[in-house]
Amino acid sequence: MQLKFWRMQALRSIHESRRFIRRNTWEKQLAHLQAQGHLIYSGSSHLPEIALTFDDGPDPQYTPQILEILQRYQVKATFFCIGHQVATYPHVVRQVSEAGHVIGNHTWTHPNLAFLCGSDILSQIERTSHAIQEAIGAQPLFFRPPYGSFNSQVLTQACHLGITPIIWNNSTEDWARPGTDFIIRRALDSISNGSIILMHDGGQEQSQTVEATSIIIEKLQDQGYRFITIQQLIDNLIIKDLRSRLTHSMLLSS
Repeated sequence: MQLKFWRMQALRSIHESRRFIRRNTWEKQLAHLQAQGHLIYSGSSHLPEIALTFDDGPDPQYTPQILEILQRYQVKATFFCIGHQVATYPHVVRQVSEAGHVIGNHTWTHPNLAFLCGSDILSQIERTSHAIQEAIGAQPLFFRPPYGSFNSQVLTQACHLGITPIIWNNSTEDWARPGTDFIIRRALDSISNGSIILMHDGGQEQSQTVEATSIIIEKLQDQGYRFITIQQLIDNLIIKDLRSRLTHSMLLSS
């Protein structure tokens, strides 16, 4: 319940500030930051690939249900975990990792990092990475700021820690518990090559998300999309960039 309150409170302030920014302007800003290597908010627009991501776990009730669905459809996903949840349920995090999914950092207590000083931002990320290391034996490579809220200080601390910030470009808004049909419709209506879909496996009651997940996967697989992890998404972006540079170099030398 606390996470739900924090999420609603922070999202209200974020939505108010973004109301004055046109959506395409915001996306251009994100694209610029991605091009500069400061964060990732989408995959390749040339490949029919989608990264399914789940935030706010691990949850002993809902995370295993999500894992069962992913296994049924042979889908790999990325889970951005809250540090104190990792410390409480390390066996669930291990279950996620052992199933071949990627574990990401979602801070220790899910604060709006844009409101924190540098040392507190650092602590939120470091404590969580340490908890994940203790649980699965490996440091996370990816980090998602709660609410998708960040500023230069957040990006600086992430760079200092060598961890890549991951945003999203397709939100199902399942955190609001709007109903299974709404969650499915949001995911499908906003889908495109390189989509990073935001869903949740913890933080509150998530039965709607569990129910929607299998339908979203089925429908998108029927449309020819392939589900990949954030690591695979970034790898494909790097390959595309290398090919582009090679082509450009060949053109210049011809």
